[in-house]
Amino acid sequence: MGLIIRICEDNLVQTFVNYKQQKFIWFITLLTLVVLLPTGCQSHQPATSYAWSSKIRQVELNSDDTKAGNFLAARQAFYLNDIEASAKFYLSALKQDDGNPNLLQKSFLAQYRNGNINLAAALARQLESINVKVSYAVEPAIAQAIKSGDWDAVMVLSDRLAENVTAAPQAGIIKAWALVAKSRGDGGLAELIDVGRVLRNAEGTVPAFIDLQLALMSEYLGYQDEAITYANRLSKKSDLTAKMILQISGVLARNGEIDSSQSVLERLPPSFNIDQLTEVKLTRAETITALIADAIVDIALAYRDTPSQMMLPARLQLVLYLDPNNDPARFFLAQSWIELKQFQRAKTNLAAIDRDSIWAQPKLLLQSDIETRNGNIKNAIDLISLYSAKHSANGYLLKELGDLHRRNDEFDKANEIYIKAILAGYDTADVYRNLAISHEQLGNNADAEINFKAALQRNPNDPFTLNYLGYWWAESGRNLNKSIKLIERAVRLRPNSGFFVDSLGWVHYQLGNFSLAVQFLEKATMLEPGDPLIVSHLGDAYWQSKRYAEARFKWNYALELTSNEALRDSVQRKIKSGIVQLGR
Repeated sequence: MGLIIRICEDNLVQTFVNYKQQKFIWFITLLTLVVLLPTGCQSHQPATSYAWSSKIRQVELNSDDTKAGNFLAARQAFYLNDIEASAKFYLSALKQDDGNPNLLQKSFLAQYRNGNINLAAALARQLESINVKVSYAVEPAIAQAIKSGDWDAVMVLSDRLAENVTAAPQAGIIKAWALVAKSRGDGGLAELIDVGRVLRNAEGTVPAFIDLQLALMSEYLGYQDEAITYANRLSKKSDLTAKMILQISGVLARNGEIDSSQSVLERLPPSFNIDQLTEVKLTRAETITALIADAIVDIALAYRDTPSQMMLPARLQLVLYLDPNNDPARFFLAQSWIELKQFQRAKTNLAAIDRDSIWAQPKLLLQSDIETRNGNIKNAIDLISLYSAKHSANGYLLKELGDLHRRNDEFDKANEIYIKAILAGYDTADVYRNLAISHEQLGNNADAEINFKAALQRNPNDPFTLNYLGYWWAESGRNLNKSIKLIERAVRLRPNSGFFVDSLGWVHYQLGNFSLAVQFLEKATMLEPGDPLIVSHLGDAYWQSKRYAEARFKWNYALELTSNEALRDSVQRKIKSGIVQLGR
């Protein structure tokens, strides 16, 4: 559920940037300086899927249906993350030169990432016939063998897969379940233990997905006590995914540990609606094929390195090839498509998740995120409103709906919904903080301060509240010593946030501590080098430090970065005549 959390954080950063924009205008006007309105964009946004498709079609039109033309179109599509188009063009190029090893390798990878498992397996066999080894080439063949129940082939192929060190955990778990399918259950458990031994970290801890497989396999084999032991051991880990929490809870519930099961469930993030969780939904997967598919999801999510992330869509589509009803795979595959800006593919996967699934509410939030990312915030509001009308007691959903109205500058509406969320029992720091922000935007300063303090009472270490409140106080000329301390705490909690470091530098600038301001703002520009507001702040600090050439250099750079007319206007005036306050 990392993406959902990240979405919420990004929204808060954007809100704070917008707040700083508005307050900065007031501050500059008050001091009779040049008006400065920062951009609403924190970074350059990638092109939309539509724009990418247009570029790919242009390459196709400019080609003459030759191998070279298709190859170039395929490379362009791959570069733009249009995996479907890339697979199509590589295949077209391959038809004109079907023995080309380079084309075969690229075609295999494109087909696998596009979810064409059978075609990828055929291309892998062709590569094997000409003695060309390719990473991941054996995975589609393993999936075919699993589906056909050829467990001997699965074990042989898994051993081959294990030769790729990065794929060894997946190979070991698949082989373990194949042993179970061959009525060699103890051998399967021993294989899992061996895999865990290899993957132990320096503290002797095995990855969570190994303990989970041990619990599920022990349960499958009828070893109830062992299943409970593994599940309880796993439940003490702090880094469990929501999917694992559901699986652990299921193992405990099915084996009579009801209280422990409930305790684990309470760790689910609020993006899940526990009211939708029935006993039926905690049942174990019925087949070994489905259990293997589920395991592949857990392994795919466990590794965040670049090669693993590049292959994530392939592995998740492999899961759906094995088990088309695997809702977690559809959800996380949709997340992957969103990251690649393939929004239609994301929508298609989310649409396949049943409305009664425990994954229905996370699905809704992801659908809302797609609409928001594409500038359709009204559609996002409609989606959440329709769903929350049927779940009126769900305070978390109400908070999310309030956030959407706030982002749409409907602050009165947002406040009304935030109050409903609190009355529904969602009494958390984030709802009070966001309520405070809405009040501040409306100029209700007393109510804003009350709710900021309520947020800090519930979470004294929320960096967003600390930063926002500290900056607001400083801009208003109130509680200056406290405001510095609040922002310093925010920076200690999030030292790599360029926006928070910028806040600290800008408050020092306002207090006339120009030397300190330069230090912090230089660091902020290193953390967020593409943010024009931060760059322009550094230019201002340089100017006040009499470093005029450097100031103009930074202002010129901010001008290159921004497309915001108000900011361009103010920066151009400063480039021409400097900051009026110094009379230069």
